[in-house]
Amino acid sequence: MIGNALRKWESQAPEETGDGARIALDEDDLYGREEPKEESLQFIVFRVAREWYGVDITKVKEVIKTDRITYLPSSPEHIAGIVNLRGNILSVMDLRVILRLDHEAPGERKKIIAIESGFLETGFLVDEVVDSIEVPVRKIEPPLLTIPSEGEKYIEGQCRVNDRLVAFLNVDKILEKKS
Repeated sequence: MIGNALRKWESQAPEETGDGARIALDEDDLYGREEPKEESLQFIVFRVAREWYGVDITKVKEVIKTDRITYLPSSPEHIAGIVNLRGNILSVMDLRVILRLDHEAPGERKKIIAIESGFLETGFLVDEVVDSIEVPVRKIEPPLLTIPSEGEKYIEGQCRVNDRLVAFLNVDKILEKKS
């Protein structure tokens, strides 16, 4: 094996550089290098009302079925209530209220996406969880200028996935919402 490599190297005609030095060029050196892998991000894609959103998969703890959300009296409008998640109490945020979307009657596909960011944990109430996707960073565009000003601060970017426009949410900004 090594002998074959030496013979191949010796048989190559050296190239001359501008300063008179001679270097050997190997075709494998020129073309054998792997291209750097394109940077991409993974998102969980879900629907709220008729809009499509995504959250960074590194912030998602799990997706759970909405059995029963317990209403909390005197809680802010964007808090739908709390759920018991295997002995842990998890507050549930209603993304319809936060993003100023139309309210619909609850559907059968409603889910809670359990979110974890730093020390904070909460749940996002969504209508339907669709898929997880990987998006090249170069395909992520800035948010549309037509987004209402109340909701634009929660959107980091957007991307067309198949025939849908998916807006990517800034989880940390949503978790900062106090009232």
